[in-house]
Amino acid sequence: MNKNYISNGISRLLQKTIVSDMEIDDTIKELLTYIIYNEPITLYRISKNTRFAVSTIYKKAKRMIQYGLIRPLNDDEFGGERCVYVSTVKGLLTCLAINCIDDPGIVISRLCQRWHLKSYCCQRAMKILSVMPVLLGIDSNALRMIEDPRAIMISILEHRDQLRKSLNPDLLDDVINTATHYLISRLIIDSDITTKSSLLVGNERFVVNIDINGSAYVYVCKLCEKSCMNITIPSDSNGCALFHEIRRLGIWIRPQSPLSHQKSIIV
Repeated sequence: MNKNYISNGISRLLQKTIVSDMEIDDTIKELLTYIIYNEPITLYRISKNTRFAVSTIYKKAKRMIQYGLIRPLNDDEFGGERCVYVSTVKGLLTCLAINCIDDPGIVISRLCQRWHLKSYCCQRAMKILSVMPVLLGIDSNALRMIEDPRAIMISILEHRDQLRKSLNPDLLDDVINTATHYLISRLIIDSDITTKSSLLVGNERFVVNIDINGSAYVYVCKLCEKSCMNITIPSDSNGCALFHEIRRLGIWIRPQSPLSHQKSIIV
């Protein structure tokens, strides 16, 4: 995946949807660059290490916060010496749009941190970025959820059929797999998602959640050629490989029909 291709795609998107609504002058561009390189950092420290006057830094920083390009990490009063700032996802994507950093790999590395993708290879993160222009064209709400990686991954899965019309099939399948893997990983990591009354069972070939009543919801299963995701095990699952695998583990399942809001994804 060519980094310049990623940068150009995001640049065209943001120039059309975001940057045109902001007044980004050379000072804001330079300050955004400095913050991305040195974050987390205070405005006081920026004033000590750059050529800009303190009053200019405070004025431009306030504008950048209003635009959503940077945000404070603590609750100190704006401009306080202890108030630390970092770039946002919107700020990083804007940086790609205005080419504030020559090497987009630096921005992508920061995005991996914001989106909790540090354990993923850079190639996968870049593929997620390559889908973003098309996704934002399909779902206008996606622009408001770019700070939340789980929301982005869910949006990718929800709009997979529309994305398939515009993207290379191999690229889309890879992105869908990445989104699914990410969501399952966060499900396991975030204890608040999995309740005490349910049991998460799985390995490298399947992940299924079984509630206290014995109902089973499949997040992903690759035990057969169907490669199912996001379905409830139906009542006629006696021939299902996953059904037999769970029974083999000594776990009882109460079969039920798929709910109307649940979907089956075949990848």
